[in-house]
Amino acid sequence: MCGRYALRRELEDLVEEFEVDDNTLAGGGAVTLSTNTAPTTTPPVVLERFRKGEPDAPPTRSLRALRWGLVPGWSKEGTGGAPLVNARVETLLSKPAFAAAATARRCLVPVDAWYEWQASTAADGRPRKQPFAVASADGSVLSLAGVYEFWKDEARAPADPARWLVSFAVVTTAAEEGLDRLHERMPLVVPRDLRDAWLDPSLDDADDVRSLLGAVPRDLFLGGALRAHPVPAAVGDVRNQGPELLDPVPAADLDGVVDLRTGEVLGA
Repeated sequence: MCGRYALRRELEDLVEEFEVDDNTLAGGGAVTLSTNTAPTTTPPVVLERFRKGEPDAPPTRSLRALRWGLVPGWSKEGTGGAPLVNARVETLLSKPAFAAAATARRCLVPVDAWYEWQASTAADGRPRKQPFAVASADGSVLSLAGVYEFWKDEARAPADPARWLVSFAVVTTAAEEGLDRLHERMPLVVPRDLRDAWLDPSLDDADDVRSLLGAVPRDLFLGGALRAHPVPAAVGDVRNQGPELLDPVPAADLDGVVDLRTGEVLGA
């Protein structure tokens, strides 16, 4: 699963990294840049859309702040309903909440790292949950697969800018070997060479999307592209926002934690 992540980079860096044409956040606004990004906030995402009235023009790649927690267009509730934070890759093209978005409204979610909690047992028998941060091994920004949707509040006037809620979900897959010692699920990480295809709104056939999903590599951790390290328990409180949330925890404080690569129980 993916329920918390870190992103503290400058918006200008994201514009350059993702080759954005239209930075809708250039003037500021309600965008979440946090070491502890949580659902219902509005972090930046990258998406492509065709311009209205210009069917022959290439799509425009935009950086936008969308609400994390997808609300299907057919939902009777907007922010009052239970948001869909994650979308399972296995049912992405069949589940009604995500199927239309998977073929027409895909996005990339930039992150510095995502957090996951490992359940284990300390030497004295106490259960413990140790948070880890999973990041790119070279320190570059990661792009998580996402889908987004529009929801219209019929109670608001057509000219009211709050009439439309645009929200997204992070696509998850079965955890890779090693990372499965954290959790059975993980975000689907889109490598740089597949970003253009993932964002391309003209790739709207379900079979093509299925092939694209199959092309995403699933060996990033043991292959060396991803790294993971234990981080302070303070990340569990969304009110904590400091950069120290990404600091490695000293080895002396890891009694009972399972090493992701070896399976060894530390401190045993």
